[in-house]
Amino acid sequence: MTTINEYIKRLEKEIKDDREKAYDVDTMARLLEVSANYDGTDKVITSEELVEQIKQRPEEMKMFSTFKGLDDILNGFREKQLIVLAAPTKAGKTTFAMDLTIHLRLFNPLWFPLEEGGDELVTKFMDRGETPPYFCLPMRNINGNLQWVEERIIESIVKYGTKIIFIDHLHFIVPFDNKNAERQDLRIGAVMRELKSIARRWNVCIVLIAHLKKTDVGRSPDLEDLRDSSFIAQEADTVIMLWRETKRVGGEVETTNNVNVSVQANRRTGKTGNVKMVFENGHFVEKAWDEKDKDLEEYTKPKQATVKFGDTEATY
Repeated sequence: MTTINEYIKRLEKEIKDDREKAYDVDTMARLLEVSANYDGTDKVITSEELVEQIKQRPEEMKMFSTFKGLDDILNGFREKQLIVLAAPTKAGKTTFAMDLTIHLRLFNPLWFPLEEGGDELVTKFMDRGETPPYFCLPMRNINGNLQWVEERIIESIVKYGTKIIFIDHLHFIVPFDNKNAERQDLRIGAVMRELKSIARRWNVCIVLIAHLKKTDVGRSPDLEDLRDSSFIAQEADTVIMLWRETKRVGGEVETTNNVNVSVQANRRTGKTGNVKMVFENGHFVEKAWDEKDKDLEEYTKPKQATVKFGDTEATY
């Protein structure tokens, strides 16, 4: 038999439940009203509204390298992009990036020469009797952490109007960790995402030089050859790879001055392709190789590789 106390408790619970239900209904109604009038910067809009907003924006800045083949593929380097430049050891990554620096002088390039140092970069030109290219750089490399990198980027933007940054190279920001591959992979992923955030935050283009695994010198490298982490290709907006032609002469492998510059990932348009260049007098010159050397199309064609961008997979 139900006691009086139990009956009273049951009534009190029912009254409380009714009040909570009424409160939920009032809250939901208020929430719907506020949402209908919400006008914050993160409000939900339609793609048509976004198109109209984009049309009203100033024309996007395009930084052209003056390498015609490369510019045709990329349609210029852009603000808020993270570009990876990779190649086998001694294939000319730093030299190619310095040639880009020469061609992009008007955008006041900022260099982080974490491997060679600024003195060594400039001395190479002086030793050839050339005037060193114009670029900005820290007077001294204090360290490679991202806070310091971002602080120097901000300084260069304010002082010189810098729009493009070269970092040489990734593994001076994330040191090699051969003992824990998983930790190395995650650290690289975090650094790639932060560099991309810096590029977006300050409206600059960051070109990051990266290393490859040891590869067969007889073939052009692909995205799977990037060293230590798949996040390098996944987080980059563009991946450019260099490969110098190799031949067997008398049973030995020789490296020629013929270079294949291969755009292997292009998040913006999806357009990829190869640009033939020749390394002459310390610089990259865009021109076709001697047809007698090799079947060019077959020799420079990169292997296909699948890369995941967020929830989307793309094959290059």
